[in-house]
Amino acid sequence: MSDGPPNPYAPTSTTFGTELPVPMDSATRAKLDAIIKDANQFWIAILLCIFCSGIGSLIIGIWYCVRLVQWNAMARTHPLLMAANSPPTSIAGTFQRAKVKLILGLVFGAVMLVLLFAYIGLLFIASASKISV
Repeated sequence: MSDGPPNPYAPTSTTFGTELPVPMDSATRAKLDAIIKDANQFWIAILLCIFCSGIGSLIIGIWYCVRLVQWNAMARTHPLLMAANSPPTSIAGTFQRAKVKLILGLVFGAVMLVLLFAYIGLLFIASASKISV
């Protein structure tokens, strides 16, 4: 007893973002979620580091370096997360896009560290020139 052809605009029963391409234990899933969450909060972390805390600007590079190492380990141990045909809103697609944000966070941290060393160097040079005068 059909009411007509199927509705192409009806919602599908599958939801992206919840399915995993590989079975994982809860600890691995928690690490995967943390990596994705930190990558998705990249711009918020950058803004907080710039406007709220100078120490945060030093820590962010280390934090994103650790997350990038975890990302690489997760990609090696679960190669199905790197499937080329993953929908962009799936866990695998989100995981793949997270790498770029993690690299940007690492670069931002390195730039902030270089700026800090340049500032300390300029302070040292300025204080040395005042003492010798």
